[in-house]
Amino acid sequence: MTAILIGLVILIVFIIIAVRAGISKEETLPDAPRERVIHMSGIYSIIRNSPREDLLRLRPSEEILRQYLADQNVDMYNVSLGDSDKSALLEHWKMQMDINLREIENGDKTDVVFYYYDFPQACPACAPFVTRGHFVSREEVYCNPRIIPPFHLGCTCTLVAHHGGADLRDTNITGLTPFFTGETAPSLPEWTSVISLPKTSEVTSDNI
Repeated sequence: MTAILIGLVILIVFIIIAVRAGISKEETLPDAPRERVIHMSGIYSIIRNSPREDLLRLRPSEEILRQYLADQNVDMYNVSLGDSDKSALLEHWKMQMDINLREIENGDKTDVVFYYYDFPQACPACAPFVTRGHFVSREEVYCNPRIIPPFHLGCTCTLVAHHGGADLRDTNITGLTPFFTGETAPSLPEWTSVISLPKTSEVTSDNI
């Protein structure tokens, strides 16, 4: 009888430990940088898993975005926001996220190692943080999925695959510089920064 009781106590202890371990894993912050994966040779491995699910967990949901926009009457430059403007911003956010994710997913099919940031249209909210020509490695994208645009409502920043074979960190290609060095990505614009989208396809200096 004593042996049975001891066995039950040990079983209960193991169950409690397992439950606590599971809870601890769930409470891990989703935006905490992942550890780099290094081969025995010391070369960083390239993780080819799609970052789609990771990015969706990091970014505010469509409902949160919709609620936030509902309370905004002007953008960060005091430009009026109507209902159609808010709807356009929400659709633009979803479209830009999908464009950037597909660029990475398609790049993984051809073993793209580096991506650089581009701005088809000027983005003053991004300008203090990231500029055209800053580049990141695919492994850095894996470790820090939050560096995938869009960064804020109205963001025009995109990631473009670099199809050259050279390691950009060992070259002096004009106009291309590392976005960051070390383990931690730099600060990025707050997603709550709102910039109105152009009313037409023409963008002038008055828009920025």
